[in-house]
Amino acid sequence: MSFLQRLSEFLQSIFSPNSPEALQRQAIRKIENELRQLAPNLYKNGLIQVDFAETLRILYENTSMIGDLLSQTLCSTDIDCARRYEEQLLLTGFSQEARDILSGFAYENRKAGAMEADSVQRYFESEHRKLEKVIKELNSQEFIKIDMTLSRVRQLNDICRFSYMTALKVFDNTFSTKPGYIPEFQQLPPDLLENSLLDLYFVVAEMDVTNSVYNAVVALAKLLMGGSYTDDVANRLKNNFKKIQGIVKHVFTKEILMCLIRIAKKNCEMVPDRAVYKSDGRQKYADYLETRFRADESRLKSEIQDATISNEINQIFGSIPLEPVIGYSKELDNTLRQSTPCSFLWITPMSLLKNFLKHYFIEHVKPLLNDIVIEGFFSNQSYKSEFSSVVFALNDAYERIVAFEGKFKRGSAFDEANITSLIKDSHKDPSFESTLKDLIDIINKQAKEVIQTETTNVFLLYKKINDILVESKKPSSEIIQNLKVLMISSRNRDNSDFMESQYGQWKVFLEIMKNYVIIGTIEKK
Repeated sequence: MSFLQRLSEFLQSIFSPNSPEALQRQAIRKIENELRQLAPNLYKNGLIQVDFAETLRILYENTSMIGDLLSQTLCSTDIDCARRYEEQLLLTGFSQEARDILSGFAYENRKAGAMEADSVQRYFESEHRKLEKVIKELNSQEFIKIDMTLSRVRQLNDICRFSYMTALKVFDNTFSTKPGYIPEFQQLPPDLLENSLLDLYFVVAEMDVTNSVYNAVVALAKLLMGGSYTDDVANRLKNNFKKIQGIVKHVFTKEILMCLIRIAKKNCEMVPDRAVYKSDGRQKYADYLETRFRADESRLKSEIQDATISNEINQIFGSIPLEPVIGYSKELDNTLRQSTPCSFLWITPMSLLKNFLKHYFIEHVKPLLNDIVIEGFFSNQSYKSEFSSVVFALNDAYERIVAFEGKFKRGSAFDEANITSLIKDSHKDPSFESTLKDLIDIINKQAKEVIQTETTNVFLLYKKINDILVESKKPSSEIIQNLKVLMISSRNRDNSDFMESQYGQWKVFLEIMKNYVIIGTIEKK
């Protein structure tokens, strides 16, 4: 402060001692006095000292290794990677029984258990009880402590990621991390460092660098490095941690930084923002466990179901290769299962429906029944109306499945490229995972609706075909006067023979589909 500035303030203190400006200056003077008591080496004569810059440099050097370690483990931008390391830390809090349960939740283990179980239903009930036991342990005091430690580790990561170079170059505009470079730090008025002070306070305030945090960092290093974790690495980590701990606890304290900020802002009442770290690791892990558990159970039930009907499927289609449902495919489903808790739940029944319609309805049965609707002399108009509506309902079923497939094309509602992109992005941002889950839920819902609707239509037509076959054996049909003529005509004879010979396959198909949807009694009248 210049002589003229000091003189001006002196005169104002005499003539206007109670002005807001004078009171503010008095308050700032009080803060400066407090700061000199707290940190005499950091602030003198209205200037932030070189010792502040040197301390910042030391903090920068000692956070580098730990920052790299955390960015590859618990604080990775890859959500799945971060989740795996978080799980490993959380596992240390579980009892041996709970660890064994979690190990048993691996998909292949659950599949083997279900296949060997006398009752699949009782097996799943037992699995649910095991999950409840694990979730209950997550609410113990031990896990509350672990949760707090995880929050501190994430705060430590933010300290490691602080923009040290930006702040250091204010003190020395040529500052470099090159070997041999000797900094030439200069004293600075606090206002030149205002933004850096605010950012530093934001991540450092309320930080408690405990031994639990250190142990967690060491555990992460061992998990990441494996056999490469040597005594040299251990000693470097220990030394780094001690210096960080000392600086955060004794130098860059909440009180000291707040004083510097208030001086820089010339606001003695300012309370800077600070980061708030939620202790939600336990809840996130519990949610993840439950989501993965349910997804695996749905997948397992589907696979078991598919396995039980393999003989029936072979009975219907034999050597006929089944066309996949475009978009709603096993290939895309595998990608989903490998990377997310999501999956397609109705691939098999959708594929069966598509192929059944193609091979058993469209080519032979559809033209025959349409002929009967158009040219048949129905004795009862009410029955004709009912018969026609059933036939027409199934006529466009295949096209409705094709329309569902079309939704997976580029730019459409279920754009396959968009799904693939969401799978990739879900590793980086939880919001993408949530968006993906919502989309897959919608797709599965629509798939089930198609299967339910069209299988019901198949069932209703199955019963009408039975009427036709029964009537065709009579000397004269009671419901369609010219039925025999229509069925034995040169145009329809082959189609009629096909419908009669393959009618039994409709029953087999419907019995299979009862595993997936609700339909009525399938027995012939």
